[in-house]
Amino acid sequence: MWILAAIVLLTIQQSVWAAYPFTFSKRECRDLFPERVGKDSLTEEPHHHDSPFTIEPSETIHGIKLGGIQVLVKSNDKWRIQGIMMQARVVGNCSNPKQQQPVGHFETPENHAYLRAANCSDHPFETVTHKVYPMDTDTLRIRWFPPENTTAEIYFVATIVSQRDKFWTGIFSHTVRHKDKQLTPGHPQCSMRRKYVITTKPSSQSSRGHILHSNNLFICNLLVVLLCAMYED
Repeated sequence: MWILAAIVLLTIQQSVWAAYPFTFSKRECRDLFPERVGKDSLTEEPHHHDSPFTIEPSETIHGIKLGGIQVLVKSNDKWRIQGIMMQARVVGNCSNPKQQQPVGHFETPENHAYLRAANCSDHPFETVTHKVYPMDTDTLRIRWFPPENTTAEIYFVATIVSQRDKFWTGIFSHTVRHKDKQLTPGHPQCSMRRKYVITTKPSSQSSRGHILHSNNLFICNLLVVLLCAMYED
């Protein structure tokens, strides 16, 4: 019995590390900002074009092909992709809360090497994140499908973590328009948060503090299981 309990604890600990540094809180799902890191994003300004990462959808128009859109995320510099949180969003009025919500769904098969669905809403496949942290790759590919009966313009936005305390927010793709609509000129993407906001919530702990807390909690739980096993014997 105690062996089974230990296995359960190990599984829980592994899931905590797999999700790091994201918690998928309501605010984090909106801002795509990893609170656990406890630092500002390295993104210098909104719509910054010198990011070491790019998001490249395979199409510029949706509503034509039934097979969805292949999304390529890649590193253009020395930085590796260790963690990611990505969504598709609708172009529109950025002050409207609906523009801060993900749309469509990603195809995340069980055998995908790096990515899985994230629990950010009632429709978990609207957000994609890493399966294991760190991934240590320079390229990611995943397929995305638009919502049914939508004619909206969409774009992809991601936060990418490259080191424990180094990450970029507001990494945008080009806009993908519907086949029956014209492309909106300018920069329609909504700016993402770049600054760390200090709060008293547990999600605002630094990465080091969170790691120590998780490890200490796991060790305590494991000791309890072992002591119970010794008592039963």
